[in-house]
Amino acid sequence: MRWLVKISIILLLIGQIFGVSIARGPYLSCVSTSGITITFETDLPTITGVRWATEDYWDIHSSFEHDSSELSFVSHHSVELGGLTPWTDYVYKVYTDDSESPIHYFRTAPDVFEPFSFVAYGDTRTNQSEHTTIANTASSFGPQIVFNTGDLITDGNSWYGAFEWTSFFDAIAELAGNAPYYPAVGNHEDEVDSYFCPIFELPGNEQWYSIDYSNCHFIILNNNTDYSPGSEQYAFVSSDLAAAYGHYSFIFVFFHRPPYTCGSEHSSNTTTRTTLCPLFETYGVSIVFNGHNHDYERNYVNGVYYIVTGGGGAPLYGVSPESTWTIYAESCYHFCLIEVVGDSLHFTARYDDGTVFDEFSLISPLRINEQEISKPRLKLSARPNPFNSSVEISVSDGRGLVFQTLSNIEIYDLQGDMVYCRRGLLTSNDDLLKNRHREMSPTSRTFIWTPNETIASGIYFVRATMKDGQSITKKIFYLK
Repeated sequence: MRWLVKISIILLLIGQIFGVSIARGPYLSCVSTSGITITFETDLPTITGVRWATEDYWDIHSSFEHDSSELSFVSHHSVELGGLTPWTDYVYKVYTDDSESPIHYFRTAPDVFEPFSFVAYGDTRTNQSEHTTIANTASSFGPQIVFNTGDLITDGNSWYGAFEWTSFFDAIAELAGNAPYYPAVGNHEDEVDSYFCPIFELPGNEQWYSIDYSNCHFIILNNNTDYSPGSEQYAFVSSDLAAAYGHYSFIFVFFHRPPYTCGSEHSSNTTTRTTLCPLFETYGVSIVFNGHNHDYERNYVNGVYYIVTGGGGAPLYGVSPESTWTIYAESCYHFCLIEVVGDSLHFTARYDDGTVFDEFSLISPLRINEQEISKPRLKLSARPNPFNSSVEISVSDGRGLVFQTLSNIEIYDLQGDMVYCRRGLLTSNDDLLKNRHREMSPTSRTFIWTPNETIASGIYFVRATMKDGQSITKKIFYLK
């Protein structure tokens, strides 16, 4: 142990003499309605921190409101910010005693359904210069989250890839510095415990995990390792899909090796096709994103789109779009931008300069569409949530006009069927469910919903609508 202490002292002295700089990052992950993780690495172990503020505070004061310092003497730094406000823009920078990053931005996840966009692309290895072009173009569209389908660098399974890892993080400096970045494991970095997991801060075991964002559910898998029935990964994906089914407008899945492809270098992964694709079809997955073949493909099988997006910087492969499932294929550098608005999405595949070369739209079978392009004036809260007997639901608009402007209060089940509706001002009369109501302030209205015995446990959506058509929706969990 003495030699470790001596090395630490030596490194500290070197840092004090020559200074410590930020070598990689910052890059974002694990966004939620109230928090986010900011990760970065320094060239030597040191104490660091993050300064941050809401964008509104920054615009007024031109300074940061908070300083979260990290006391650990390490070179890999991960700072979790908590207590943030949902769907709010923040400004931040990371720092050491000797250097600081440029200013970056991020937005927390919404606690109600909001329009948002995300980027999907992959196979960014080998040519980090081309990757930089793609990442910067993608960043210019302001996506809220980003997914990489794997093969981030060429030599991701040894420490010899350290230089390329640095080039990789240089390439995504703007993209991952301003939007949470979620990579899948590719075959070029499948020694995850030694080389992949120590770099990233991701949910779950970092090989397979899922996240929720607005009205969408995202699942990231690793089909370079065991996913056969009975395996840990198969149990995860099957149970996760079953739990998500019917709860979200769209479900998206990301992994590296494609089950359907017309690429010239790698054939379709038939094991994935027979093992996982039936789950995707059963549980209503909208789009599966893959890489491995360095091209773009839009394939469609049994109600599921299979997008190969492997044009992130690796040497391009040819395509042979002769299969019955291929709608469009092209050998090109590109990324995918998906814009979700309520129960509809618009998909565009874009060259590295942002030009669209393929696109399509989807409508979710879920009939609830409570999205608005602008941020709602309405505020909707539910406490407790989850609840087991009754829930207090408050509606306010902050302007003292809620009595005049509130039109409807509606509650939907997961199938989009209305189980409760109150039109106009809330009253004590209720023909459908047993409710108790009480007024709060002139700017809000609160009532307590006590479901009757015919209402089943599960997830419900409360929607408040104003007379001008503006609405806001919140998910509530009823547990008998």
